[in-house]
Amino acid sequence: MTKKAIDMLSPTETFYRDLAQHRAEHPDTTRAIGQHGYIELESTWGDEATILNTARISTGNSRLSSVTEFTEKDRRLLFELLRDQHGTPFETIYFRYRFVAPIFVLRQWVKHRISSWNEFSMRYRSPIDAFYLPDDAATHVDGFPVMDEEDLESYNDLMHSVLDWQSARYAKTCRRIDEARERGELPPKTTGRDPYRGRARELLRNVLPVSAYSDVYWTVNLRSLMNFFQLRCKPGAQYEIREYANAARDLFAAQYPLLSEVIEEVAALHK
Repeated sequence: MTKKAIDMLSPTETFYRDLAQHRAEHPDTTRAIGQHGYIELESTWGDEATILNTARISTGNSRLSSVTEFTEKDRRLLFELLRDQHGTPFETIYFRYRFVAPIFVLRQWVKHRISSWNEFSMRYRSPIDAFYLPDDAATHVDGFPVMDEEDLESYNDLMHSVLDWQSARYAKTCRRIDEARERGELPPKTTGRDPYRGRARELLRNVLPVSAYSDVYWTVNLRSLMNFFQLRCKPGAQYEIREYANAARDLFAAQYPLLSEVIEEVAALHK
């Protein structure tokens, strides 16, 4: 894509172009979710050795430097710690995910409160100009369409009208601000955040539907992450958050195959 073509992209198009480029560069740690969704396991701290070193603090001074040093005894201890719910050693390793998801999914996700949550505020740049449109799996229950084609068309038109209204109002407000500056009614724009445009974004974000997308960094320890997987990956979880949870679990398993295997073994004991 030429620089001229890039310069003509909307902020949302630029945003999704950058995510697509990042996915191409990091295929093992990123996933697309549906039409607009995205999740990435961006960073991790610690590993299986960290868990065992923490658990053994009262029993000896020997330390494992990495999972490559594991013996069968070490693997068995990892299993027993998890099986017997010795939770605190599993709080010593951390994961940072970034995800782009509909606001209604975020409302469910943020209930997992033992974590750190940093969300796109929409105060410093315009919202993502996209919304969640249910696919066949989302609209059917046991083969029955709980939303038919007419419903989906109406839904699509309504979401477009809201986002188009928000975008048009912001553009109109920016023009009025610029015209007022030209007439000398407002002070010239300085470096940093424009308080007039900023306030307009704050007010106009209020009309966004919960189907609109937002952007989040989520930092969580393993104990809380396992709880998230347990609750949100099960078949009874809502379809949309389950899609993200399954992707988050797959990304985790790819980086921590031993730990993932032990978690599955313990989970099988309770089935």
